[in-house]
Amino acid sequence: MTALGASPWSNNSLQSRQASLDDDLISLCDHVEALAPGSIAGLTICNSSRTHLERAVFPQLPQFAAAITAIPLTPSDFGSCVQAVAHGEIITCPDIAEEKRFDPQWQSLCLDHGIRSLQSRPVYLRGRPYATFVLAYRQPREETAWNVALMTFAADAAGLIIQSALDRTSIAAE
Repeated sequence: MTALGASPWSNNSLQSRQASLDDDLISLCDHVEALAPGSIAGLTICNSSRTHLERAVFPQLPQFAAAITAIPLTPSDFGSCVQAVAHGEIITCPDIAEEKRFDPQWQSLCLDHGIRSLQSRPVYLRGRPYATFVLAYRQPREETAWNVALMTFAADAAGLIIQSALDRTSIAAE
C-alpha cells in the first residue's frame, strides 16, 4: 500500500500502470469527443490526500494539461475544476470570457488555449470527489441535455477507470 498522503502515481515502479491508466483515460476522452463534435474532453485528478490537482489529461491540449497541475484546492475559487472537486459541484461556464467567479489567471489560461466554454463535473471515488471530467468547446456554448447525459456517463466511467487503477496499484504494492 502507499503511505497516507503519498501519490500512487509517483512511484517509478508503477510507471507502466500509469501509462495504462493514461491510455484508458485518453480512450474515454476520444470516445466522448466523438459523441460531442467540436468538443475537447479531459480530466483533472487530485493527489491522494486531496490537497491539490496533481495530474491532468487533455489529449487535444497537452500544454493546457501541463499548466493545470499542482494547483491547490484551497482557495477553491481558482477555477472550475478546483471548485468542482473541492465542493463536489458541477460547474458550467457558458462563456469563459464573461466569467467572474474564478481567478483571472484561470480565465486567461483557458482563453489562451482556445477554451471558451466548459463544464467540470466531479468524478467520485468511494463517495468523495477525487477528480473532474471536463467537456470544453472553442466557442461560447450553453449546456445541452445531450451534454448533461454524456458528462454523467463520462464522469462515472472515469471514476471506474481511476478506481480500478488505484485498486491494481494497492494490490501490487502489498
